[in-house]
Amino acid sequence: MTNTPARLGLDTGEFGQDPRAAVIAGASCLDMAGGQRGWCEDALAGMPFPCSPELLKPLDRLHAVNSRQWDAEDRVRQAEDCEIPAIKREIDELNSLRHVLIEQVDRILGTAWDGNENVPPLTESIGSALDRLSVLTLRIVHAERLVGGGAGAVERVAILRRQRDDLVWSIAVACEDLVSGRRRTPRPERMKLYGKSRR
Repeated sequence: MTNTPARLGLDTGEFGQDPRAAVIAGASCLDMAGGQRGWCEDALAGMPFPCSPELLKPLDRLHAVNSRQWDAEDRVRQAEDCEIPAIKREIDELNSLRHVLIEQVDRILGTAWDGNENVPPLTESIGSALDRLSVLTLRIVHAERLVGGGAGAVERVAILRRQRDDLVWSIAVACEDLVSGRRRTPRPERMKLYGKSRR
C-alpha cells in the first residue's frame, strides 16, 4: 500500500474528461496475484492527505477478517444442520471484530479533518466505505474464478470492476469534502451488539 499523498483535480478538469482518471489510472490491485495484496492501494492514493502508516495494520486485518467471513458464509450454506450453530457463532465473532476495525480506521482517519457539526454528514464513514471496498474486491476475485463459465460471468466481472472504480472515486471525493469542511462524518455510535443477546 502507498503512503504517497495525492491531490485530485475533481473540480478543475485537470485530469481530462473523466475525473476518475487520477484515481484509477494506475495498475489495478486486482491485477496482482490473487487480488489479495494492495486491495485498497488505489483508494489510499486518491485520498487528499498522506496515508498514516498506523492505518495499514487495521486495514490489512479488516480485509483478512472479511476474507474469513466470506469463507465462513460459504461454509454455512453447505454445512450439515449440526455444524451450522458453530459457524454462525464464528460469523458473529468476525462481524464484531470487523466493526471494531472499521471504528479503528475511522479514528485514525479522523485526525485528517475537523468535525463541523453545521454541515451535512456523509451517508457512511470512510472506514465503512473501505470495508465495502474490501468486500467488493473479494467479490471480484471470486467472480473471476467463474469466468470460464461463459459470457455472463465475464460481464459480471466487468460490472463489478466498474462498481469498484466508482467506489474508489466516491471515497476520494468524500475525503475531499471532509478535508474542505463541506461535509462531516456521520455520528459514530453503533447500536447493534454483534453476538450479544440485546440488539
